[in-house]
Amino acid sequence: MPDHPDVYADGFSLTAGPFGVTLTLTLSQPSGEPGPHEDVTEPVARVRFGRELAKVLADSLGQMLAAAAQQQAASTVKH
Repeated sequence: MPDHPDVYADGFSLTAGPFGVTLTLTLSQPSGEPGPHEDVTEPVARVRFGRELAKVLADSLGQMLAAAAQQQAASTVKH
């Protein structure tokens, strides 16, 4: 079985065109400087896919997050 990349990201950008969607995952690079500064991010992965898959992914993510929120709310009520 071939290896696949395993990445950690704390940000993203999403672009859509007439034929597809590009999801770019990014990782913040702390400046180490005190005070206000411009966040520097580095791309760690880029995924391109069709619009139909983007729709299915968005729907699935919404359903998963709603179910997790309901489960968390139910466990909070029990305690």
